[in-house]
Amino acid sequence: MLELLHIENIAVIQEADIQFRPGFNALTGETGAGKSIVIDAMGAVLGGRTSRDLVRTGADRAFVSAEFSQVPGDLAGLAETGAAPDEDGHLLLQRELTGDGKNLCRVNGRPVTVAQLRRIGEELLNIHGQHDGQQLLDEEQHLSYLDRFGRTEAPLGRYQAAYEAMADLQAKIRALQMDEAEKARRMDSLRFQIDELERAQLVPGEEESLTERRERWGGGRRRRLRPPGRGGGPCRCPHALRRHGGAVPAPGTAAV
Repeated sequence: MLELLHIENIAVIQEADIQFRPGFNALTGETGAGKSIVIDAMGAVLGGRTSRDLVRTGADRAFVSAEFSQVPGDLAGLAETGAAPDEDGHLLLQRELTGDGKNLCRVNGRPVTVAQLRRIGEELLNIHGQHDGQQLLDEEQHLSYLDRFGRTEAPLGRYQAAYEAMADLQAKIRALQMDEAEKARRMDSLRFQIDELERAQLVPGEEESLTERRERWGGGRRRRLRPPGRGGGPCRCPHALRRHGGAVPAPGTAAV
């Protein structure tokens, strides 16, 4: 049940704490006293839709928190957030609204999204207005009502665990299976690769031998192509020219 509602900077309310007791609780007051604002604050902390106008004029943020007691540990929506009631069964919902429309939601101190907060809030409190969310008309909740009425939560949990295990095994089997066309394409590709390797007639150490021969031949070719001059430049020695059958041209003349 809801035990404490804390409100800060919501509409005309600067700060307020409202405590609830078991049984019937009534909020009374004249028109404009802020009764509807309390309901709006409840809706906000339960993950309902809000607007920037909800933040009090002159404030940069608004804050609402709601403390619940006697919350079951298997409450729907809690598992996906990693949150859980404390040892006394208390659960604290918090929501901070800023003037620029941003939200910061927490469940027992754990950050959650607005959607996750709404999922949990729907299980904790139901606001009945003239046209507001009456869960009796929500078809998605009907099976949950039947399970609770029939007290089938325990067998339902065992069934869900068995179903998830079966679905996991089926997914693994599908991952191991391969259709016949894909299998044939794979076999053809492997046969082609094997034939190429056999035609190449590879031997152990062949790559190293070919690399060594390439380096040896490449070095000999560079030596043969090197000019006879010192440092790789042309030789201008007359004796060397005569030794190679050449003639030394006179200064200022060209060789024929």
